[in-house]
Amino acid sequence: MTEDFISEIKIFYVEDEPFIREGFVRFLKRRTDKLYVFSNGQEALDAFSEIRPDLIITDIRMPVMDGLEMSEKIKEIDPSVPIIVTTGHNDEDFFLRSIDIGIDKYIKKPVSFTELIGVVKKITSSIVHERQMEKHNKFLREVMDLNPNFVITTDGSKCTYLNESFKEFLGCTTVSEYIEKYGNIKNVMVEKEDTFYKGKEPRQWLAESTDSKHNNRMVFLRPLNGTDDDEMVCLANVKNVPDKDEWLISFADVTLLEKEKQIYRMLSQQDPLTKIYNRTKFFEEVEKELDRVSRYGQDMSILMIDVDYFKEVNDQYGHLVGDKVLIELTQIIRQNIRKSDVFARYGGEEFALLMPMTAQKGAREKADLIREAVSTHNFDKCGRVTCSFGVATYAEGDTVDSFVQKADIALYNAKESGRNMVQVFEEGSIKCSH
Repeated sequence: MTEDFISEIKIFYVEDEPFIREGFVRFLKRRTDKLYVFSNGQEALDAFSEIRPDLIITDIRMPVMDGLEMSEKIKEIDPSVPIIVTTGHNDEDFFLRSIDIGIDKYIKKPVSFTELIGVVKKITSSIVHERQMEKHNKFLREVMDLNPNFVITTDGSKCTYLNESFKEFLGCTTVSEYIEKYGNIKNVMVEKEDTFYKGKEPRQWLAESTDSKHNNRMVFLRPLNGTDDDEMVCLANVKNVPDKDEWLISFADVTLLEKEKQIYRMLSQQDPLTKIYNRTKFFEEVEKELDRVSRYGQDMSILMIDVDYFKEVNDQYGHLVGDKVLIELTQIIRQNIRKSDVFARYGGEEFALLMPMTAQKGAREKADLIREAVSTHNFDKCGRVTCSFGVATYAEGDTVDSFVQKADIALYNAKESGRNMVQVFEEGSIKCSH
């Protein structure tokens, strides 16, 4: 097998003595047809850059240029090429200079064929193995470059490989350019409130992610100077690189899937006509706010709003006009509430407004303000429209259902008392004060 290795490599043999040279040439040519023979160091040096041998065997004492000088110049061109020196020298200066130059092996003259071939086999075996590994690695790189997923190898701070699709996304053509622009993977990833890597150094979350329970988690990537539109949502799959203190990360693009999920999530929470929250989402928000209020003891109120005589609007002007009234009403109310308020279509012509950190007095004033804004508005096609309002403020022990029910009772009282008015729920009384 090692004989086959020798046949695969190019060898320079440099020897000025014809008798020695001819004997070793015959011996080496039986093992490789890629043997290049020179009688001095200058000849070999002149041919080196063009031929690029895998191994050099050289004598030291030669005319024109000796073997050590040639070796030194060749090592300056390519430090990795192995050089075997055959020598009759046995002094310390020679060995020290050989070490400085980077000579890989020296053999004392007279050189036996057996000793030389043993050294050559050992070196060529390593050369061919490295070459095979490089071919394999090149193939893997080509495969990864064809992969649409973003692929990177890193020790957490320094990047050693980026595939082509990741380079293109980041606006880089080489790993060196990536390192110069970004430094490390931390500067590519966007930290958001619930991201698993927020506040962590890359080595920490990479080590955690090799555990299968914590793999394939969502990350957000953005190129340098990129905008929200350039941001990508990916699933990160992390693997340890064998025998190296590195990780291979594959980022699978799920941006479109996430956008679709967000759209479906939004649609599941949104009223299709008015584009505000629907009843289901309103109850979710009330439950969240109740949890917060019960822990921190803050005020919270709900308004229930119902369009007066809405059936008559539909009967007289048609459902299209009725829909336009609901849309206009939504716009009026939105103009008069805070961003922190939760506004939803409760059903039909009924709306609900959750007001965090709002006591009864503030809720009553807000209801009066909205009632006035609605009653003075000139609605398209049908003119004046009014609304009735029920106000309830959170009391200790309220559940989601009981809290909403109190506002609903107050709304019922407002409608029973003549409409276009605000009623406030009072504990212990179903009929509320005006």
